[in-house]
Amino acid sequence: MRNPSVTRGLSWLAVPAIAALVLVGCSATATSEPSQAVTSTRAPTTSPSVEPPTTRRIVGRVLGGGTFPAYSVEAPDGWSSADGKFVIKHGAAVIGLSVWDVVEVPSDPCHWQGHLTVPGPTVDDLVRALVAQASRAATQPADVTLAGHTGKYIEWSVPADMVVTGDADFEGCDVEPSNGHRDFRSWTSSAGGSRYQQVAGQVDRLWILDVDGQRLVVDATYSPDTTVDRAELGQVAESLRFENP
Repeated sequence: MRNPSVTRGLSWLAVPAIAALVLVGCSATATSEPSQAVTSTRAPTTSPSVEPPTTRRIVGRVLGGGTFPAYSVEAPDGWSSADGKFVIKHGAAVIGLSVWDVVEVPSDPCHWQGHLTVPGPTVDDLVRALVAQASRAATQPADVTLAGHTGKYIEWSVPADMVVTGDADFEGCDVEPSNGHRDFRSWTSSAGGSRYQQVAGQVDRLWILDVDGQRLVVDATYSPDTTVDRAELGQVAESLRFENP
């Protein structure tokens, strides 16, 4: 961060000079030389101009099997689209945003095989299933508006004591048959793709919205080793807007 420089002016303190003439034994009066007022001056304080961060609009698409509105976000330098599905920041361990059409939620994200449930069609139906998911410690749902659409907001996290090895393999969790990875799974989309977590302690900020009759989940996620990047992620999420399908 640039430190502002301050230019200081000099101040002068003027002391009036007084000259007195006293005539002893004479009827003369003492006279004084009038003092001259000197004003203190200070140079104006200046600060260097700060260039606003460069941002650009990044377009993404909803993860699901159907016709959905596109979405876009305003993101600073360092952010980009990954395959048109995720908006991520490069250089950070795990941080990014995605939008999902969720159709299945496991009651236990670590032992999800045979425990996938299909929530009802409303925002509240899905919120209840997410909040009830084992080991997630979800926050109390709160009313929210994002991109002009109403819904509910929650936060949840992966337990910090989970052991993760290799490529997001969670020790003791069920194995995904298609790739052999042990997934800590949050949900399944209408296209069949799953949202699996990447690291222990990972946090998800979730907006579950009714977007013109379609229930969509905005997921802004970050790993516990991120710091200032979290503020950028919040700004990116708040800038989201949906386009016509």
